[in-house]
Amino acid sequence: MLNSTNQYIFNIYHYLLNLRDTMEYAIDREHSKELYDQRLSVLTKGIEEGSALGNFLNNNKEQGDKIREKLQEFINDIYGKDSTVIKITEDGKVRVDHTQHVKLFDEVVGLQESVRDILYGYMNFARSKNETDEDMVKLVALDERMTRVILAMLIMRDFEKSFGEFQKVMGESNGQPTPQSNFIVQNEISKMANMMRFSRGHARCTDNETLDLLDDVNKVIEMTEGRRDRRDNKSFQDIFNDINRRLNDYVAKIEPEWKKCYEDLFKQMVEISKAREEAKAA
Repeated sequence: MLNSTNQYIFNIYHYLLNLRDTMEYAIDREHSKELYDQRLSVLTKGIEEGSALGNFLNNNKEQGDKIREKLQEFINDIYGKDSTVIKITEDGKVRVDHTQHVKLFDEVVGLQESVRDILYGYMNFARSKNETDEDMVKLVALDERMTRVILAMLIMRDFEKSFGEFQKVMGESNGQPTPQSNFIVQNEISKMANMMRFSRGHARCTDNETLDLLDDVNKVIEMTEGRRDRRDNKSFQDIFNDINRRLNDYVAKIEPEWKKCYEDLFKQMVEISKAREEAKAA
């Protein structure tokens, strides 16, 4: 059973997970209102006083105030009543503006790194006190690998679309830059390339399987920038198909292991919470 330090760590991890999973709204499918409400609740309550992350932010005033402010801005921008990215329709459906994926990614990528730094700070603290829970360590390690690849997988899909649009515009202008091609490069392609590189630069995992795949993502980016030759003179379509398939296959492989680990710990947290409630009532 999780000790109090690791319960604290799990609560911060749970916040991080809901922050990261906000990127799922970039997938063009039906999204449940129930899950939307749950995420909003976790993200809002998770920075309030008394919560694990909220307490950290209060105890580390200068840094904490900045992070809380950014998280609050994120909640307002993405989940707020005036959000243009996600709207709840009158009949209770979740409607996503799929032209704003870059904004969605941009909000999540940097912020989740700030929360991840806090999470690792507590993991190191637990280690220094010999209070490490091996399942918690395993969960965070699996999440680190999965998050990096999920992020690349989701962003690369949009990157491919933007690059295709850029090629089309350049073809129409006989290879001469236009205001439209410059707009695509500055507001879409460059921003998404920087996000994927930022995430790769902050990866804490050391396994070759994950890092090699992330490095291959960067090679594709360099090919689109003209900084690297295409191997075997492959078409960009073939190059994108290959990297997207490999990213999808990796997530499909690691997700079941992560899910089992997460659900086991979540179950423990529910049992601890239940026992506390029963003790209070008694």
